[in-house]
Amino acid sequence: MKKMTLLLASIALLGIGTGVGPLHAEEHHGAAMQLHHMHLVINHAVTMAAEGSNLVMLGEMNMAPGTDEEAVEHGKAQIREAKQLVKKVLASKAMTELHEKGAGESSEMAYTHKLAEAATAYIDQLIEMHAVK
Repeated sequence: MKKMTLLLASIALLGIGTGVGPLHAEEHHGAAMQLHHMHLVINHAVTMAAEGSNLVMLGEMNMAPGTDEEAVEHGKAQIREAKQLVKKVLASKAMTELHEKGAGESSEMAYTHKLAEAATAYIDQLIEMHAVK
């Protein structure tokens, strides 16, 4: 009976908690939220490139003929797309609008460009390592 009560209490509390918005959500609107989402996309690009690199390396081991070729091809495509994704974020309409509104001088914007630069450098190393064209 105690387990059932604990389970029901947990469900009730978790259910209520998921309906509540984050504290100070109003403070995160505008440029900060735009930049935060850009950071998420840039981080996704890095993850995508790393996963692509893993596929290429795995496929180059030639342990699963017929599948290895697909792994290498798809992995290289992921690396290429990751680089394009970072470029797309930097050239996006949202980024342009933030700069036009004066957010280009903020420390958050400087960080965003630094993050994109580091992501691009990392992806470029993967491109070089795997001879991605």
